[in-house]
Amino acid sequence: MTWSSYLPLWPLSVSPALWLALSLVVGVLVGEALVRYANLPRIVGYIGIGLLLGPGGMGLIPQLPAAEWRLVVDLALGILLFELGSKVNLRWLKANPWLAATSLLEAGASFFAVLLFLVWFDIPSVTAFVVAAISIATSPAIVVRIVTESRAQGQVTDRLLLMTALNCIYAVILYKIAVAFMHGETGTDLVHSILAPLYLISGSALLAWLFGVTFERIHHYVGRHEETFSFVLFGMIAFATIMASTLKLSPILVLLAAGLITRYQRQRPRSFPPHFGSAGAVLVVLMFIANGLAADLSGLRYGLLVLLLIVVRSAAKLLSVLALGHYSGIGVRQTVALGIALVPMSSVALLLTLDTSTMFPAFGAGMGLVLMSCIVILEIAGPIVMQKALKAAGETPEEKT
Repeated sequence: MTWSSYLPLWPLSVSPALWLALSLVVGVLVGEALVRYANLPRIVGYIGIGLLLGPGGMGLIPQLPAAEWRLVVDLALGILLFELGSKVNLRWLKANPWLAATSLLEAGASFFAVLLFLVWFDIPSVTAFVVAAISIATSPAIVVRIVTESRAQGQVTDRLLLMTALNCIYAVILYKIAVAFMHGETGTDLVHSILAPLYLISGSALLAWLFGVTFERIHHYVGRHEETFSFVLFGMIAFATIMASTLKLSPILVLLAAGLITRYQRQRPRSFPPHFGSAGAVLVVLMFIANGLAADLSGLRYGLLVLLLIVVRSAAKLLSVLALGHYSGIGVRQTVALGIALVPMSSVALLLTLDTSTMFPAFGAGMGLVLMSCIVILEIAGPIVMQKALKAAGETPEEKT
């Protein structure tokens, strides 16, 4: 027996998973410190630690293999999307048509404002179309997390959840159409450019419906056993996420639509543990850390374009909500709070940007970097302004009288 037979080789070869575990510990501690001493959301600490320690910061944690962090993000985002859908009552749109009008106006204004701004900046129209579609999405991950953490309740919170869910649907559908046009420019037949988004939308809707039917039957048998039901539901979400990816459907649409369907089938909302228990909560924290680790800030060299893009998108959301807030039944203060709370971007926009960059390297080297920088900024600033907006609206416990 020699020394080398039972001692580790030097230099040590460390699994990337070890760095992710270490960043989880540090991120949670930093998040708690921010809550206690600065009254800031924990998310800021999670994302900030990933950004600081990752390749985009100090480089202490190496670039994680895409397959490792993507599965974590997909599963955690699937949990949050289903949780978001299960909180949203689509019947509200029928009872108050001005809500539907506000949602459509806000999404449309965000899309066209960004599109026209980028075209004015001499960005190719198809590229501008993709960026504008992604810009519609308000971060469901940040919204659900901040609402849960701050225990917010009220008209602004309910409208925020509803409009966030609808924004994700609009964004994914328009994004798939935009990508189809990008493929068309590279020589793909028009038939395939049209069939691709049709397959994705119809297939995702069918898988979401099957999820909803199965969910209801399982809940009928084990619904009284909350812990067992949470485990089964977590497994179903993981299965649906992986199956959607395998079938080249949209996990975002599948899980969000599944949550909306299950909520629509019942008159009263269900009460689930936040993120469906401790395992889901850990995945959610890892997702925000992974977002920071995956961030690329090289797009900040286009500082003016990044800043203006954020301003144009934010102004479009705020002004469009202000235009119809009175008609939908809320006051100016609540409307301003809602418009500000719709600003955050995170995992949905990040995944769509990375997918586009993989398919079209020229996009990734240009507008993809600009959009990535916008996402990182709004991941850090978004939770803070959203928290302040909900407090200003009087919908967090410490603000209620």
